[in-house]
Amino acid sequence: MNGAVLVTGADGFIGTHLVTALRAAGYVFHTHSIADGDISRCVLPFDDVGHVFHLAARTFVPESWSDPRKFYEVNLMGTVNVLEYCRARGASLTLMSSYVYGRPRRLPVSEDEPLEAFNPYSHTKILAEETGRYYERQFQVPVTIVRPFNIYGPGQERKFLVPSILAQALDPQLPQITVEDLRPRRDYIYVMDLIDLLMTTVFRKSGGTFNAGSGSSWGVGEIISLVNELLPLAKPVRNEDRRRPNEVLDVIADISRARRELQWRPRVPFRDGLSETMKSMTQGANQQ
Repeated sequence: MNGAVLVTGADGFIGTHLVTALRAAGYVFHTHSIADGDISRCVLPFDDVGHVFHLAARTFVPESWSDPRKFYEVNLMGTVNVLEYCRARGASLTLMSSYVYGRPRRLPVSEDEPLEAFNPYSHTKILAEETGRYYERQFQVPVTIVRPFNIYGPGQERKFLVPSILAQALDPQLPQITVEDLRPRRDYIYVMDLIDLLMTTVFRKSGGTFNAGSGSSWGVGEIISLVNELLPLAKPVRNEDRRRPNEVLDVIADISRARRELQWRPRVPFRDGLSETMKSMTQGANQQ
């Protein structure tokens, strides 16, 4: 019986939290990380798997412009490799996707909005989704697509916005918090809320596509204000006013489908999530 779960990208930001949740829930699971081989071409040597969480991907959007080939190899061909694995074993798949909507035509953004690639990263995700749907139609591989909006939480690399702001806030050597642009607003989802949603898709046979967000958006300045509320002494903001071409200024996820079909809703308020992330970063710094 194929009763085990496989997590690719298991040592990444989301993967480490998902593995912890699977262990706590009593699942038998296997993991694959980059140290185990290139996901785009390696053999996955597990025979008892009935469901795969495919998290392995290149994710930092600016790098997709400088090295697009690597993004297509990992994000697209890695997905093909995993789909072939699922097809051979009759396993279902949860496929992570993001940044596929381009410039929103209306807010909030539902799963039925047209997809549009704004960069090589988002193009690889759109192609991976199309490939997953094709395998579902032609080879009966059940594919559930989860589209998180802006994820944050303990363990995220500091090159992303929220940990970058928090790191500057906590650094006693920095007199201010510097950001490139105060204008953009984004829908932020705490990583454990995302994990709760992912856990509802284990062994799911009916597939479907689901947004993961909070249903509201926050501006960069508002995030800094919330962070300053958590500090003993607030820090001023320095805005470099570096405006990226084709910047999307506001994004809000329509999460009604996940509420309705998966009985899921986000539980962690943004301020509480920032507080937990800050505590994690402080503890990490104290242990170094």
